[in-house]
Formats: sequence, structure tokens, C-alpha cells
Amino acid sequence: MNRPERSRTFLPRAICLALLFPFIAACAGDPPALASPASVSFEARPALRLDIASVAVDSRFHSSGREPYVEHLHKVTPSAVARSWADARLVASGNRGTAVLTVFDGTVTQERLEKKGGLTGLFGDQLDTRLKARLKARLTVERPAPDGGSGTWSAEVDVTAERTVLESASLNERDAAYTALMQALAAKFDAGMSMEVERSMESVLR
Repeated sequence: MNRPERSRTFLPRAICLALLFPFIAACAGDPPALASPASVSFEARPALRLDIASVAVDSRFHSSGREPYVEHLHKVTPSAVARSWADARLVASGNRGTAVLTVFDGTVTQERLEKKGGLTGLFGDQLDTRLKARLKARLTVERPAPDGGSGTWSAEVDVTAERTVLESASLNERDAAYTALMQALAAKFDAGMSMEVERSMESVLR
């Protein structure tokens, strides 16, 4: 092959390599981050209309900020779930009385799991972490009575949820596991508190 022919052959190859290089570099880089999981929301749930004038949330739970507790490391906490529930579902539709949602416990613990030995431990993808969440709260309604007295109604729930995480999980997957934990806790809290409110507060529901 003479020099002009070699030059004509080299040029298309150089162009192909130039076009392929960015693609190869992208494939060799870090994998793309997972999409952020959805946050906890009760907006799609129907309102609980109470014959009262105001709704408030009183959080008496304070995180220790120490292991094994990890709720303080996250934006969405059990206490935040309770507040979101009250904001979305409790509606004051009267002109007297108050409803107060008091949070007593909103912990999340992180437990390191014991690894298995043998071939399973050597080659298997084992469970690495267990997350446990708890939400205990009481809804209290106080309303003056026409005769000058007052009436009090209460509904209390104590719910828990749990998730496990594989040792191979990425940071994004661990964050997703925590979000799934909060969503499971929120669903249990919503179901439990709704049932208690409908059972014990029938006379103040509208």
C-alpha cells in the first residue's frame, strides 16, 4: 500500500476513535446515581374534619443524637411524619376547641447484623444492617360544652417498622431503604390513627 492509500485509511479510523472515546470514558466512570425516592406524603388521603377551632403538634421527643439512634441524621424523621400527617389530614372546621397531636417517641435505630461464616459468608451478599423505626403519638381533642363544661377525646397509636440492607448496598440504596422505612411507618401510623379517631371521636367528626 502506498503512502496516499495509508493516509486515506488512517483518517476514517482516527475519526471513529475520536467519536468513540467520550462514550468509552463515560462507560468507565461511576454509575449514575439512583433517582431520589419519593418523600412521605398524606396529601392524597381524605381530611379528618373536626369540630374544633385549631390544630397543633407538640413534639415531646428529643433525639439523643447518639448510636444506635440515627433519626437525627435524616431530614425525614418519625416526628416529621407525625407533623406531616397532622398538617395534611386534620382540618379544624369549627369555632371552638383544640386538637393537639403529641409525639412521645420518634426513634430510628441502626443495628449491624452478624455475618455468616463459611462459603455463604465468603461469596454471598449478606444482610448488613437492620433499621427499626418507632412512632408513638396521641391526638387529644378538647372542646367547651354548651353548658359551660368541657369535653375531651383522645386517640393513641404506637407503631413500628423495619427494613434490612445488604452489605453490597450503595449509599443511594441505603438512603432508599431509609425512605422506604419512613413510608412503611407512615402508612401504619395513618391507618392506626385514622381507625382510632373514627372509633373514639365520632361525636366531634364532621
